[in-house]
Amino acid sequence: MKTLAIVVPVYGFAVAMFALIQSMSSNDKLYWLRTPRSGGWIYGPYVNHNHYAGLMEMLTPIPLVFALTRNARGPRRTLAAIAAATMTGTIFLSGSRGGMAAFAVQMAILAAILISQRKGRRVALALGVFLLIGVALLAWLGGGELAKRMASIHTEARAELSGGLRMTVNRDGLKMFAQRPWLGWGLGVFPDVYPQFRSFHTNFFVNEAHDDYLQLLVEMGGLGFATMLWFVIVMYRGALKKLGNWPEDINGAVALAAMLGATGILVHSFVDFNLQIPANAALFYVMCVVAMMETRFGQSRRKVSRRQRCAG
Repeated sequence: MKTLAIVVPVYGFAVAMFALIQSMSSNDKLYWLRTPRSGGWIYGPYVNHNHYAGLMEMLTPIPLVFALTRNARGPRRTLAAIAAATMTGTIFLSGSRGGMAAFAVQMAILAAILISQRKGRRVALALGVFLLIGVALLAWLGGGELAKRMASIHTEARAELSGGLRMTVNRDGLKMFAQRPWLGWGLGVFPDVYPQFRSFHTNFFVNEAHDDYLQLLVEMGGLGFATMLWFVIVMYRGALKKLGNWPEDINGAVALAAMLGATGILVHSFVDFNLQIPANAALFYVMCVVAMMETRFGQSRRKVSRRQRCAG
């Protein structure tokens, strides 16, 4: 777990710094070399900025929660907070409004847990420092552009479906679901079946529903959707059991970080298709497993101490 606490923040910070450098020197090419064939809004290593935000939604809670635990002291706490703030800043600078909303929900859940458990001033102070660093980074690197993006509720730029078209796709998707409500049309066939139900003309290739829940309903029907709900409920139930003393207990801290990461994608999935991207989907399922797995960190140490007592 110490290795994980180092590797993930370092990886997330490295990707975030790459994204910042690319955004400030971009020539609209992926890695400055490749031009996407179907257009896109490049941010970091992703053709779609919303999917970059989805990655950071899952990674950011790990250094953030680590910085709030008792295991983080001195320079380690500071470095973890800086990594988390940088990663958070790129969620907003990417321009993904779904990512911004998802992160806001994550922070609201974390704040609610802190308030309900009445954690000490140190935890609240660490969270405040993190937010202050994040706000300062945003204002320094892209405050004006960010304000414009957040204000653009009814208009979209670059190669994206507009908000109005997304709603139309959703209505068409509901018609698809109504025809096969129980078993759906088949996993992964949405782009093949959708043209039969499309009610508008567009130059865009509508390959996904821009709503993972709706797409699951269409492809897997009500039975598949119920299975997904069961999966999510089991994940939260397993995670919430371990949050009692998470600042001191590594099991609770790991569960909280993973649960927050998975929550970010679940919120973002209402307006996008992060779970159709293999890299993000794989990391999401890893987060779910880590959140709900049985308490095991520190078990071997306790067993050794019990044996020593018995021997004494």
